[in-house]
Amino acid sequence: TDESWRVTRCGNFVEADFYDGETYDSTVDLAEAKFVNATKEKLRVNPKIIASYGDLVTAHEVMTPVSVVKNGDELIYDFGQNFAGVICAEIKGEKGQTVIFRHAEVLDSNGQLLTKILRSAKATAKYICSDGEQVYSPRLTYMGFRYVGVSGIAEENIKLSAFALYSDIKNTGAFECSNELINKLQQNIVWSAKSNFVDIPTDCPQRDERMGWTGDIAVFAPTACYNFDMYRFLEKWLKDVRAEQLRTGGLPNTVPVQGYGFPATMPKKAIAFWGDAAVFVPWAMYLAGGDKKVLEVNYEMMKKYVKAEKFWANIGFGKHRYIWSDIPMMQFGDWIAPDVKTMGEWQARCKWTGTGAIAASSLIMSKVAKLLGKEKDEKFFEKLHEKVSDAYVSILTDGEGKLKNEFQTAYVLPIYFEIFKDEMKKKAAKNLAELVKNNDYCIGTGFPGTPYILYALADNGEEETAFKMLTNTKCPSWLYEVKVGGTTIWEHWDAIREDGSINGGEEDGTGGMSSYNHYASGAVGDFLYKRVLGIEATSGGYKTFRFKPVIGGGITCAKGFVETPYGKIGGDWKLDGEKLTMNIAVPVGAQCEVIMPSGKACSVGSGKYTFEDKI
Repeated sequence: TDESWRVTRCGNFVEADFYDGETYDSTVDLAEAKFVNATKEKLRVNPKIIASYGDLVTAHEVMTPVSVVKNGDELIYDFGQNFAGVICAEIKGEKGQTVIFRHAEVLDSNGQLLTKILRSAKATAKYICSDGEQVYSPRLTYMGFRYVGVSGIAEENIKLSAFALYSDIKNTGAFECSNELINKLQQNIVWSAKSNFVDIPTDCPQRDERMGWTGDIAVFAPTACYNFDMYRFLEKWLKDVRAEQLRTGGLPNTVPVQGYGFPATMPKKAIAFWGDAAVFVPWAMYLAGGDKKVLEVNYEMMKKYVKAEKFWANIGFGKHRYIWSDIPMMQFGDWIAPDVKTMGEWQARCKWTGTGAIAASSLIMSKVAKLLGKEKDEKFFEKLHEKVSDAYVSILTDGEGKLKNEFQTAYVLPIYFEIFKDEMKKKAAKNLAELVKNNDYCIGTGFPGTPYILYALADNGEEETAFKMLTNTKCPSWLYEVKVGGTTIWEHWDAIREDGSINGGEEDGTGGMSSYNHYASGAVGDFLYKRVLGIEATSGGYKTFRFKPVIGGGITCAKGFVETPYGKIGGDWKLDGEKLTMNIAVPVGAQCEVIMPSGKACSVGSGKYTFEDKI
């Protein structure tokens, strides 16, 4: 724009805020408003005008209420689904009449909107009516909600619907099986992803946060890449990550950075499993899409970050130089692990999670360096992984696969990221299985361990334990959330306790942190595709892939598909007594290794195939 543009401060939008909502006055006549010429603004920076990156945020599903009840002065509309978006109200009103729309994810015990957990966010839209029939939908804000409280109008004079808003990402995968609770879990995972893919990968869409938390997308990226074409969306976000990286290699907790001062950390530091998004996300994108460009473009950022991790862990002498001996308050540790109850206890596990993070990223970086022909770096990262692994085993275990301080995540990370080898790994998996059994097969991991715990068990001879954990409906578990009516993934495993009370995070030291739309723990979706359905890429873009269903948990059938650069991979299997029938569709140019439960295996090219086996 230039000085020829005309502007006014007396328009219809009285207030507009990302978190608080907006106030719109439809009685304002712009034809009568005072306009003045725009003036040039001198900026402190010199931004480049460039083409848009990423997928634009657009309206998708039209949501309609499943019920409406009167509660005090409000009409409480239940949309039956938690989501991110905006309401759309068809109103019959009178000039000057004010209609107020409040938003919430859950109701309290009195059937009223529970807004306390929004913290400072008001999440409220106000509409000042003109005479007659009119339609209002907010344009300068969005909310995360299932329930809307409407006041200032009679029920017969309003018809309410809503639009789901999220980036225009294409669906590229589907999963379902014979267990309807797991199918609902898959739907919840997808809805939480949609709700938080709003231009950047946010942590939650409702409270006074909605930030691009690195830890959430670090663990969720593989699941996201099964369900959606994430390339353009994440390519744009990684551009932001590169821009935020400091000369030291460290990264902020949120990208874009917002000056969020938690945990109490120096900005030049590496934050284990959060900053590792710099490595995990490009790797997930490469496996899904097969384009080395994403690795090439981000390589220096990835390399710089892992070296920053090594530097910050490099405190002490001997093997202790490879153990992340950090001050707990400067890390997130085993964030939200339900087997301990306070933030301080989660953070106190940073020695195990931090060391596991270095092992994870160095392992991935050795593979990336090999793909890109960087032999020197490949050897460096291989050696780093070896040294970190040796230190973890020597200092944190008895050397025989048993941890000196036992908790689920502390076993999961070294099992999954190849710190433990061969017999030690098997022994560690048995010890992990025993922990899980003693915990009534309930989940005990935080953000770092949750995506990998079922793999740590199922891939190491503990399939039965893995499926008992997956299908468990006790609290805390994935299916507990489903059983009690969750329609998205929760931040706290017990956000609604077994007695029906609300866990608002008042007692854990987080200052009232409780979201009902937080996709991080939905990272289990990766296991649903790779093990329950059985489709897993073995090279970038599924040029080669494996079809190897793991049967268990009383699941008698599964089916799904994955869109790849080579075309659609479709797979299904059905168990009838002891007879297993497996079907796989291999696209042109791809190669599939089929492995049956009995161990029989074969390799097939493009085409449709049926295999039979006995369980």
